[in-house]
Amino acid sequence: MFKLSKSKHINFAKVFAKARNIYDEIPFVRRRRKRNRVFKFLKYFSISIIILFLLLVIFLSVHFLNCKLIYQNVISGKKEAEYVMTLIKEKDYRSALKYAKMAENNFSIAVSQLEEYQDNFFVHRIDFLAAQFNDFMYLLTTAEILSKAVSQTAEFGSGLAGIMNNEKRFIDLTTEEKRLILGRIYEAAPELNGIRANIDLALINLDRVQFVGLLYPFKNKISNLKFQLIEVQGFLNKAIPMSQLIPPLFGYPHQSAFLVILQNSDELRPTGGFISAYGILELANGDISRSDTHDIYHLDALVEDNFNISPPPALNKYLGINKWFMRDANWSPDWPTAANQIEWFYWEEDKLLPPQNQINNFTGEFDGIIAITPEFITDLLALTGPIYIEAEEYNQKNFVDLLEYKIKDNYNQLGAPAEQRKEVIGVIIKELKVKIFDLPLFDLYEAFNILVDNLYKKNIFIYFHDQQFQELAKEQGWAGELKKADGDYLMVVDADVASLKTDAVISRNINYQIDQGVNGLFADLQINYAYSGEFDLKTTKYETYTRVYVPLSSQLINVEEYSEGVETDDKASVQVYNELNKTVFATFLSIEPGDIGSLHYYYKLPKKIDNLAKNSQYNLYIQKQPGNEVDLLTVDLKFVNRVKSYSPAGFYVYKKDSNSIQWESGLMVDREFRVGF
Repeated sequence: MFKLSKSKHINFAKVFAKARNIYDEIPFVRRRRKRNRVFKFLKYFSISIIILFLLLVIFLSVHFLNCKLIYQNVISGKKEAEYVMTLIKEKDYRSALKYAKMAENNFSIAVSQLEEYQDNFFVHRIDFLAAQFNDFMYLLTTAEILSKAVSQTAEFGSGLAGIMNNEKRFIDLTTEEKRLILGRIYEAAPELNGIRANIDLALINLDRVQFVGLLYPFKNKISNLKFQLIEVQGFLNKAIPMSQLIPPLFGYPHQSAFLVILQNSDELRPTGGFISAYGILELANGDISRSDTHDIYHLDALVEDNFNISPPPALNKYLGINKWFMRDANWSPDWPTAANQIEWFYWEEDKLLPPQNQINNFTGEFDGIIAITPEFITDLLALTGPIYIEAEEYNQKNFVDLLEYKIKDNYNQLGAPAEQRKEVIGVIIKELKVKIFDLPLFDLYEAFNILVDNLYKKNIFIYFHDQQFQELAKEQGWAGELKKADGDYLMVVDADVASLKTDAVISRNINYQIDQGVNGLFADLQINYAYSGEFDLKTTKYETYTRVYVPLSSQLINVEEYSEGVETDDKASVQVYNELNKTVFATFLSIEPGDIGSLHYYYKLPKKIDNLAKNSQYNLYIQKQPGNEVDLLTVDLKFVNRVKSYSPAGFYVYKKDSNSIQWESGLMVDREFRVGF
């Protein structure tokens, strides 16, 4: 049984191991050992549970208190922020600033407290908790940022309120008070930029919120907040450039002088309408020291015998004139070009005025040229209410027709001199200025909105000689220049060459189609006109010299002209030339009252645009002609590649199939369309 080792001794270790194995195999021993192991496991497990429970209680109690503090700070900040908005509406900016600082402090503390959980073990390892943490952090950070923006707004308002009395009207202010207000606006750009930067940052944070779990019920409220912030962002985008342009316009920090031209869009010309009158506007520290207007024919007629400038060929051919005067100087659709041309004519004609007819009496230098159309005046009348001149009421609805009657038919009946016909325009502008300046200071906000809206609608153009201000106007789309475009481009420019106010009864629509094939990118453009009027003292047959501006090096393939009831003559020929870094197709069209007409162009776009569309993207910029209201614009695009993305998105866009997309809208402002492949 026992084996001896080589040394002839017993191996007790092996003997013990063998005996132990025999003992362990005994049934009752096996059962006892199993029970002992179970009891031991239960003992240690119970101890672990107790320890974990105690740790959990400690953990939860600590974090419950922290969460409670975060919640309290958030609620306090929310209440203070809401109260701030009430105070701002009540124009109590000093109190608003105090509570805004309190809200900012509460949100800042809440963010710091929440950041303590950033490296938490559970937050790191449980995806659901991580998502909740991130959403809460984005929201709290947004609240902190917005409280800063509100604080900045209250601070800016407080500074402005310090020099503006809510009860005062602009007309009641002293020159020094006007100077202080303009100075505050002039220096506001950095503060407004700071507010906008915080709004932009808040929107970025809100876009990151995923709305999972606890925050899902608040999705609609947060979406409404985003919409409101986008509106504020849009307002600031308008207010910031205006804060830099308004002071120079109103003669701060230096006196300013502008040549003002009044364009009648019922007789359409390239920059908005026929130049019916002009004036000289001088301002200093918000005070208008000079504001007079003259009939454009008064100036031109005084020098016509001594002024010999040949007109552009189209004006000579279609308008039948042999000399070029200031009234036709806005022949270029590019406002900076036209503005310089207008000013040149002004100075050249002014030099030739006879000594007894020095109607301008201006020897200084202009800071710029301003062009306005009647739409701007009617919008202001909607704000101020009617004005009364010589027992006549001029209001938003009758302004254009009554003015036309006064300066033409009424003066003919009275037998007044021609040079006095449009003096009423200057009287209207002075009365309108009085009514606007008679508004309470804080109600001038509406006048500001009207000004900005009309700048975007191209009812007002400003050209500055100061390049800094000119670049600023250009950045905002207020300079009226032909836009540079890396992709496709279109601008339709009508010029009424029949010398009456027929555009008032003309409606238009534009249909633009793109078809891409193996031979390139082809454009099909149709411009439709409908004449809803009849022959009278204001209207005659409609004659338009239409120029279509397209990308440089575009190739015209075919053009068709249709005018109901009119036979085509030699005027139907199309001129093709390059101008302002664009290719131009120029055509004449005549339409009788009650009829319709159209111009139909088919052309090939440059190779570089076709290559862009084949590789990555297609962009189209359609520029609106000032004063030209296009009721319907249809853009219909078809490509060889599949459309993956497009803008703008909205109710008027329709994706016809995977390669085609169509938009329908009006053309009240410039439109830009983008397609990605």
